[in-house]
Amino acid sequence: MPRLGLTVPISEGLTRQESLDLVRRAEELGFESAWYGESWGYDAFTTLAQVAGVTSSIRLGTLIATVFSRTPAMMAQSAASLDAISDGRLILGLGTSGPIVVRDWHGQTWNQPTRRMREYVEIVKMALAGERVDYEGELFNLKGFRLRNPRARVSVPIMIASLGPSSVEQTGEIADGWLPIFPNAQLLQEGKALLAKGAVRSGRDMGQFEIAPMILTAVSDDDPRAVRDLARAHIAFYVGGMGTFYADLVERQGFPEEASRIAQEWAKPGRAGRSSAAAAVTDEMLDAMTLVGDRLHVLNKLDEYANAGVTLPIAAFPFGSDKAMIAQTVEALGPSASERV
Repeated sequence: MPRLGLTVPISEGLTRQESLDLVRRAEELGFESAWYGESWGYDAFTTLAQVAGVTSSIRLGTLIATVFSRTPAMMAQSAASLDAISDGRLILGLGTSGPIVVRDWHGQTWNQPTRRMREYVEIVKMALAGERVDYEGELFNLKGFRLRNPRARVSVPIMIASLGPSSVEQTGEIADGWLPIFPNAQLLQEGKALLAKGAVRSGRDMGQFEIAPMILTAVSDDDPRAVRDLARAHIAFYVGGMGTFYADLVERQGFPEEASRIAQEWAKPGRAGRSSAAAAVTDEMLDAMTLVGDRLHVLNKLDEYANAGVTLPIAAFPFGSDKAMIAQTVEALGPSASERV
């Protein structure tokens, strides 16, 4: 796999300084891009601005910046600022997040997420291109302003973390890339067909389209079972605790019984079902949706993703990953292909 991205956590397992050190090492090892998210922790743009100051070539991505937490104009301002600071290295990854986060954390109404994404991207593109933003949509009406700060580039790549079929199809129409989460080969094939269908509507060239899934990744030759168990707990959290979107995603990938069992166990009162929900994540699910295990297993799975049409796999660490495991994974996957033997 000649290109590989990396999501970088800031958590109990990795301090902010250790996070910066990790990105610098990933840059040395040839990682193509470093990505930061902003669920309900640190925001992505502030952290990436700090990363830009200690790196020189690795591209910097938001995975994801949420379209319900900022106005499209504010997103364009943040994107233009970070792109200038990083000398044109920004990849703007956008997503809707989910109704639980939108409602209970941001205090916003979950309304027409697919339509919101379309209008949002249209406005951000206009602003970043330096156009006067006179826009009349169903959700947004803007007039009279132009982004006035100098820009590093005329165009910033915009990628979308879409899940449902209609959203994926729209991604092919309006974006430069797709950021699926936890995909198996079946989901990737279905997604590619939907993306191509959307691209036809706008006359886009799919040859330049980025398919960059976020894939749970952890390498351990000493204790591969431990990293697989971390991935089980991570998937259980998303399927059981983050609304219905991820459960639906797992069902579409051929695991309806497992998704139902995970949700049932997770819903037990007093967190009594957390461990049994994780145990309901089968080995078959892990092998289909993740890159966890010993180094050879993970490298072989990377080849399978490449054959399935992935252009930029993005490695994401499971919750609970410690500094040593993160470092081992980066060292195992970062060197050039000639060194991976």
